[in-house]
Amino acid sequence: MRKVLLFALLAVMVLGLMPMAAQDQPFAGMKIVVVSQQGAIGDPARTYGEEWAAKTGATVEVQQFAYAELFPKIITALQTKSGEFDVMIFAADYLGDIGGGGYLLPVPDDVKEAVDWNDILPLYRERIADWGGTTFAVPWDGDSHMMYYRKDLVNPNSPYNEEFKAANGYDLDEPQTWTQYKAIAEFFQGKEVDTAGVTAPIFGVAEALRKKAQSYWFLMDRAAGYSKIPGDPYFFFDENMTPLVNNPGWVQGLQDWIDIYNCCAAPDMLNFDVVNVRAVFPAGQTVFGLDWGDVGPITVDPNASVIQGLAGFGTTPGAERYWDRMKGEWVDAEGGVNKAPFLAFGGWEITVAADTDVAEAAWDYVKYIASKDLAGVLATTGGTGINPLRQSQFDNLELWTNAGFDEESAKDYLQAILDTINDPNAIVDLRIPGAFEYFDALDNGIAKAITGEASAQAALDEVAATWDAITDRLGRDTQLRLYKQSLGIE
Repeated sequence: MRKVLLFALLAVMVLGLMPMAAQDQPFAGMKIVVVSQQGAIGDPARTYGEEWAAKTGATVEVQQFAYAELFPKIITALQTKSGEFDVMIFAADYLGDIGGGGYLLPVPDDVKEAVDWNDILPLYRERIADWGGTTFAVPWDGDSHMMYYRKDLVNPNSPYNEEFKAANGYDLDEPQTWTQYKAIAEFFQGKEVDTAGVTAPIFGVAEALRKKAQSYWFLMDRAAGYSKIPGDPYFFFDENMTPLVNNPGWVQGLQDWIDIYNCCAAPDMLNFDVVNVRAVFPAGQTVFGLDWGDVGPITVDPNASVIQGLAGFGTTPGAERYWDRMKGEWVDAEGGVNKAPFLAFGGWEITVAADTDVAEAAWDYVKYIASKDLAGVLATTGGTGINPLRQSQFDNLELWTNAGFDEESAKDYLQAILDTINDPNAIVDLRIPGAFEYFDALDNGIAKAITGEASAQAALDEVAATWDAITDRLGRDTQLRLYKQSLGIE
């Protein structure tokens, strides 16, 4: 009788008439709480988290906050030891405060193996995920800024080239300097052009400019070319922790941004965040867009773009000269342009809180959503917030053509990202404790300058004074040591 019952039970399980055995749902009854950004990043964390939960028997709650609220929510929970969050998905910039604060569990070796650790580019797995010699994060997103442009309009064979060259003395082509970028934007501003068979006015640029919406990173794109000295690792502070944010190079970068906003901006750009850029440029409304890699997959999405196959991809422009802080003078760039691509933000990272009581389940969730296969899906899907960060994503062109890119555009897009990451003069974002405060002060300064409340110099002088006050409060010697460490200087 016992054997009959056993076989009957097995038959029922095979036929799917009973739930999976407990060992097949190892986290049944457990709940993990994840915190992340609202929308992009947060949505895939929730969507694929629910898939993981269905397979493991766990419950996932993903709490999403606007970017400006995310860091305060996380750091308050950690400092008050509330135990609110098990998994935290946040900007690489936060790692100084959060990893350096002792709030995270180190990434276990079995997690690294599960996510194919060595497939992640060295910049992200060795430098950006590390704090103080310990790996505290699993990189989920590879971030750097890049330039988007209408290659059907901006090329030497463009029907507009003759007119542009007569006025500027050089061919229409992918701009290498901010001066060229502005000249092209100004040339097209308001010009009637054909886009997808419709003739309408086009605007020069779409860039995130709204306060409390990550706009300060787009100032850094400009300041980089004007103030990053080749071979000199310092950009935000000098070797004595003195702010460089108000030197002539940074001021020139801010003045450039004020000028292009006044001459060539898309309507209402003062209120743009990156979501607006990701809508306006693919809609064919501007010649240029600046953003992370997110715009690329959107340009080939027929549901979101009217410029499929018409988008060009490049590194952010540089400057014809840069401020040499050691010489105290402007220096003409070798070869006519000082390129200094900015690895803005550094990417979204997945971490597990040290005070979690469901660590095994939390790390299993990380293994699932950070898997190599899912990374390829997310990087090629518009709107996820996930950009390429794995070698396999650059080696597998078919991954991109299957997602809607033509071969030429896929190669162009991936090469622009690689050129940014691999540039010897590239700048890694600020990652020390207090980064959020430093950037908040810069955000306030930019807003004053763009709206005319203060000159570029006065606004950045105020920012520099605030940065000094933050550094003094956090400890100048400690901040300097950590800043040098973040730059690879021991």
